[in-house]
Amino acid sequence: MNELTERVRQRFYGLIHRNPGWSLEQMAAEARCSLAEADQACDALCAVGLLVPSWSAPCGYVTVTPEAALTRLFSAEERQTEAHLQHLARIRGAVASLIGGYPRLHDERRESVEIETLPTPELVNAFLEDAGSTCNVRMRSMHPGGPPPEELVDAMLLRDKEMESRGIRVETLYSRRTAEVPYMAAYLTDAERIGREARTADYLPLRMILFDDDLAVLPINPQDPGEGASAIHGQALARSLHALYDYCWHTSTPLRPAAPAAALGEELDSQDLIVLRMLADGVKDEAIARHLGISSRTLSRYMTGLTNRLGVHTRFQVALRVAELGLLD
Repeated sequence: MNELTERVRQRFYGLIHRNPGWSLEQMAAEARCSLAEADQACDALCAVGLLVPSWSAPCGYVTVTPEAALTRLFSAEERQTEAHLQHLARIRGAVASLIGGYPRLHDERRESVEIETLPTPELVNAFLEDAGSTCNVRMRSMHPGGPPPEELVDAMLLRDKEMESRGIRVETLYSRRTAEVPYMAAYLTDAERIGREARTADYLPLRMILFDDDLAVLPINPQDPGEGASAIHGQALARSLHALYDYCWHTSTPLRPAAPAAALGEELDSQDLIVLRMLADGVKDEAIARHLGISSRTLSRYMTGLTNRLGVHTRFQVALRVAELGLLD
């Protein structure tokens, strides 16, 4: 049946090619087949590109050479293949983008921490000098051990002055026994005058120095500072260390105890009283800074000094202390 059908197709192709003026009915009669079979043969020839419809031809078709038909057929297949390859490329790109995103999401959850080892005291000191010179906002340090050598105190005070001149907030926690050493007591008094904030505690858990919010320096061996230190870069661990420092700071004691009411009244000037009244009324720091015509950073240092003089830590304690002393009556 298939061979017969193929012979009919070949015969019709030859008839249309040799007799372009015949009608389809004439060709069906010549081929001794029905008109329906003639239509089927023409449809099959059109499908492989050997015939193309033509309104001007009596039979409705014109022939195409086998070579041209084959070229057109391959061109169509090539276009389909190219379209398919482009579609695959788009899918591959989308999948690669999706897969590539997962490691990045994982990395975002796992913040990177870089640890730099400083194995000798000389390297530690050089690193601390560099870190202090590039510090932008604040430096916080905790010293649970004994006092530094007395010959270093002058250099420490010079560094404090330099950082204060750059607007860096400096906070220090010392053990109570260290602060009672005469030369350290004198140093801390001088340091407070230039803006350094210092407190003492009976117990401090760990020696550390924190620069801004992304650098911490910790001893390799807390029992032996001579073994060097580790510099930890990255906010992930620094946040936890700042939280520990905050706890120690708020449970520590200011260097100077709260003064009695009479002494405080003599120490506080008109600006202090204005700020205390605004604090007691719940005015925000930004509004207080605008009222005084100073920056938020300057206000922060000013407020720390003021609360230290009152011997308190929080706004609520300020309000209680002010009411207790009757400073705003």
